[in-house]
Amino acid sequence: MDEVTARYVELCRADGSGLSRAVAEAELPGCLRDARLLARPLFAGEPELRAAVDDLLALFDVLVSLPDRLFDGDVERYWAALGGEPRMAPLLRRHAHAGRPADRFGRADLYRDEHGRFALLEFNIAGGVGGFELGELPRSLEAVPAFAAFAERYALRHVRTAERVAATLRAVAPRPSPVVALVFAPGALPRYRRPVAPTVAVLEGQGLDVVLGELGDVRGDGGKLFVGTARVDVVLRFFTVDDTIGHEDGLAAITRADEKGTAVLWTGLDSALFTNKGALALLSDPRCDAVLSARERRAAERILPWTRLLTAQLVDRCVEERERLILKPCRGFAGSGVVAGWACPEREWRDALRDAVGGGFVVQRRVVPRPEPVVDPVTGETEDWTPVWGLFVTPDGYGGNAIRAQRATGGDVIGYSTSTETLATVAFTRPADDRPAR
Repeated sequence: MDEVTARYVELCRADGSGLSRAVAEAELPGCLRDARLLARPLFAGEPELRAAVDDLLALFDVLVSLPDRLFDGDVERYWAALGGEPRMAPLLRRHAHAGRPADRFGRADLYRDEHGRFALLEFNIAGGVGGFELGELPRSLEAVPAFAAFAERYALRHVRTAERVAATLRAVAPRPSPVVALVFAPGALPRYRRPVAPTVAVLEGQGLDVVLGELGDVRGDGGKLFVGTARVDVVLRFFTVDDTIGHEDGLAAITRADEKGTAVLWTGLDSALFTNKGALALLSDPRCDAVLSARERRAAERILPWTRLLTAQLVDRCVEERERLILKPCRGFAGSGVVAGWACPEREWRDALRDAVGGGFVVQRRVVPRPEPVVDPVTGETEDWTPVWGLFVTPDGYGGNAIRAQRATGGDVIGYSTSTETLATVAFTRPADDRPAR
């Protein structure tokens, strides 16, 4: 445990420090009033966090180059190598690159191991990633006197994610005061209207005009793009490639506007090629060694656990190494379809592997996460929590963080949809030497 965390926990345990109730007493903005928050923020050394982000950005640039490096630009061969559905390949080929570099935008989810090293679990490269609103929590905490004093003493810093996202959207928009549309799959908006309300609130708080719609609400008119009656400049994509099948008119209108420069699709459909976990498996596959520079290889080795596409040839090895492996669907999200080898009997694990062969799954080396002690402000008891560190990346680099956590005694998949006991927080960074600023 680092010095700042140890001191924070020590003060939370002390009567009258005020820190244990800082989160509970913070005056939260509207975007966080429904959030289930952990009783304290986390802390990370700025050099360690920045080094992890540098490795993530290096991996991002490699990921988006894999079709060219390994498959001579043949997107359909690349997609097949990931175990992707053949029906999606022609659509992805049409939209690959779309005449410009892939959009550097998304959220990487990582564990910190017992040595404090960051290890990449998955890279969510898409405009519709969640958690922007958690970047507002630090400002609320800094308004609590006890926390403000602690933050000043240790020179704590934070990045406001909404500012970075808004700056990104303004930079790519064709007009200086852009209208941003959050566009969903047909029929999905009623289900997602409430969950995305915090995202809308923080973007509007940054002075952006935001509208919501579905693919069926999108139309082009005179080269301009409309969602309903609103002319829009940026489409923040909350739909997948699959969702566009049978709804080509809306996609075609977006694509035409994007090509003409009258509106921008953020992120492009080609991001589906790289957010797929199979792409990470290619990165740690021996065939990738020949196309990586020494610097790229070191970055991958530092931050990416051993990851492989599951094939029939790997099943016996995976059975032998059951307690050190986890099985994940290449295109799954929210923990759906994940099987932890160490958490199930050998026969069940073997059956899961056999069922998954050829179905677009990866196996990944288990990362044992470092727990974070948290003092319950009501009982005063200290419990260990396991966090997943979500680090945002933007075209300008690091874009802040959003962390979800559950008790260390909980399940092996940490997500809001898998457990109502999953809580959210953020991390502050501290100077390199951990010494108090004053």
